[in-house]
This record gives sequence, C-alpha cells and structure tokens, in this order.
Amino acid sequence: MTSKNSSNKNQTKKKTKSENTNSIKTIDVSKVSKQNIGNKKNKKLYFGYHTRLFTLIILFICFFSLCLIFATKTLERQKLIPISYKQKSNVDYKVYLNENNFYEQDYLEMNKAYVASLIKYIDVNFNYSFNIASLSNINFNYKIIGELIIENNGGTKRYFEKKYTLLESKNKKLVDSNALDIKENIQIDYNYYNKLANSFRSTYGVDTNSYLNLYLDIKGQSSEKLNYNINENNKVLLKIPLSEKAIEISFDQNDREIIKQVIPVGKVVFNVKYLVLEIVFLFISILLFVKIVKYITSIMKSETKYDKFVKKMLKEYDRLIVETKTYVDLSTYNIIEVKSFTELLDVRDNLKAPILYYNITKHLKGVFYIKNDNDIYLLTIKEIDLENNK
Repeated sequence: MTSKNSSNKNQTKKKTKSENTNSIKTIDVSKVSKQNIGNKKNKKLYFGYHTRLFTLIILFICFFSLCLIFATKTLERQKLIPISYKQKSNVDYKVYLNENNFYEQDYLEMNKAYVASLIKYIDVNFNYSFNIASLSNINFNYKIIGELIIENNGGTKRYFEKKYTLLESKNKKLVDSNALDIKENIQIDYNYYNKLANSFRSTYGVDTNSYLNLYLDIKGQSSEKLNYNINENNKVLLKIPLSEKAIEISFDQNDREIIKQVIPVGKVVFNVKYLVLEIVFLFISILLFVKIVKYITSIMKSETKYDKFVKKMLKEYDRLIVETKTYVDLSTYNIIEVKSFTELLDVRDNLKAPILYYNITKHLKGVFYIKNDNDIYLLTIKEIDLENNK
C-alpha cells in the first residue's frame, strides 16, 4: 500500500514537472514568437564598426570639401571684360635763335641742322590723344620729364644721368566720355643743359656723348566702381644732342598710335550667405573629425570597453561559459535576441545548457549564446554600443 502510494506520488510529481516544463516552454515559445515577429517588423538597420568609421571618413571629406568651396566663394573677385583703348602721341618743336648776322627769322622749323651756339631755346609742343571703347570716368595725371644722359663715345656705358621735371604734375579728367586730348607746351633752356655736359667733359677729361631726352609721363586711374589702371610712361622721345658744335634733333616713336586693352580691376565681393554655410560645414567637419579620431583611438587601445566587459563575464562566470573557435550558421536557427547578460543567465538556469562565447571582431564585437534544439538565445556585445551607453 505504501509502495503503491509512493509510486503514485512519483508519477504525479513527474507528470506535474513535465506539465510545468511544457508550460514554461510553451510560454517562452509564445513570447519568443511574438518577439521575433515584432523584431522582424521593427528590425533596425545596423552598421558595423568599420562601416561606421568608413562612412564618417566619407562624410568628413564631403563636408570639408564643401567648406573649402564656400570659403572660396565667400570672398570672390568680380570677373570683368577687357576694354580696348587707343592712344596717339606726337611732338613738334621750333628752335629759337640768338641774334646773329645770318638768320633773319626768329626761329627755325623742325627737322633741320642747328648751330649749337645760335640756339636760344627750343619750343616744344606735346600732343596726346586718348580714346577708349566705352564711356568712362578716368583721372589722368601727367608730367613732362627731361633726362640728361652723359655716356662714353660708344654709347655702351653711362657716366651720368639725371631726370628733371620740366612740367609739374597736372590732372585732367575724362567724365562720361571716351575721348581725351592733352596739349602742353614747354621751352627748353638748351644752354643750361649744354653747359652741364661740357663742364662734365672738361672737368674729368673724358670723351663723352651727351644728350637730353624729353618724354610725357602719363598715368590714368578710373574713378568708377569697376576700377582699372592705365599706367605707363608714354615715352615719346625727343632727343637733343649736347656738347656739339652743330646738332640734329631726332625723334623716337613720334606720331605713333598704340591700341591696347585694359583689364578692369574687379572688386572683392563679401558674401555673407556663403560665409554662414562655410562656418556650418566647418563645424560639422570638426565634429566628424573628432568622432573619427575617437573611433580610431578606440581601435588602437590595448583594452577596449568591450574587452573589459568580456573579461569580467568570463572571470565571474567561468564555470558557465565555454569559449569557442567556431561560430554557428545562424540562418539555420530560430534566433531569440536577449537584451542583457542577466537574462541570458536566466535562460541558462532554465535550460541547464552552457553559455557559448565567440569573438567575432577583436576588441570590437562578440556574441554570447545558448543553443536549445532549433533555438539560439543570442546576446550580441558591441564596442560601439558600450561606448554609447556611458
């Protein structure tokens, strides 16, 4: 009787245990099924550590490039079309004479031979005309320069040279027009410069070749918003020989017409919109760069947060965890994702199965999992998640 009762009790216990086990498993499977269905519907796209690093580098390059592009556009010089202009210069002169017994007239016309001792002064007319393709406002500054030159007889070396301002700087304006004429007259004291040249020769006892060059020095500066310059020595030379008994005055580049182009000097435009974009992209680039450095530093660390976590788990639960060198094919199993190691321990206590550990990427990613028939209870540990959950 006792034996029979004992047998009935054992059967009842086994039946109860079996029912409880089946009940627990049924509940777990039910929950898991719902969880898996939910996970498939709301599954988040995950990028690996190296993929994130590569993406950050690409983004950094893109944003920094945009920053440089907008930096070049923040200060931008206006591009302007060249403007053509034409200038023509010529010189004519008369040689006025001292009183003498031969010439009845007061002066001699140009392009003749002149006795140096008869020259009283030389009357010179400078004529300059300027014409530009478009209506302009230009300030012209000009002066007439005389250049005394004393050189050796071969003309290869200069002993002395000095510039004299024969006409002080003058100003003339071109206002909403495209043409300008400049006419100036000066008188050259020939004997003054001739005496200087003769004095140099007699003082130093050297054979010399001396002469006085005359030219018009003219510069133009536009007063418009789009600036341009006309800067050049318009050297219409009149060459007057010195230290000779008789002279012939010669021209260099007289009555010439020159056609040129002037390129307007565009103003630098400051664009606030591009400056703001430049600052924004620079700020983003700095944040991305800091993030990249942080990621690379975490890789180079001898022990990451991932390493510390795994080391701690293996030490505390050494008897429950088995490290493996191979990993299972997850596609052949029903995957049940576990949120924490504590929950994985609860699964282990229920199933009495070992916790398996596999290191997927050194210092970065690994998994703890439990196999139960066609189910795998999986806990994925990632360095990037541990960094984010500081």
